[in-house]
Amino acid sequence: MVQTTRLQLSGLTCGACEKVISKRLKTIQDVEEVHVSSVNGFASIIAPRHIEIQEVEEVLQGTHYKVINNL
Repeated sequence: MVQTTRLQLSGLTCGACEKVISKRLKTIQDVEEVHVSSVNGFASIIAPRHIEIQEVEEVLQGTHYKVINNL
């Protein structure tokens, strides 16, 4: 069963940010699809399992992007 993990992120302000975050999130094991929106500061991760916030924080480590909320 496919699951969607939706997160609110800080530091997400432009199209370049969307590309960086998307590329990093796609490196998480089992991730099938990623949608990132700088307009509302959200990222959606589609995978056959629940993606833990810790996994997201690990791939964003070293950037100025942070997880604010799991929606």
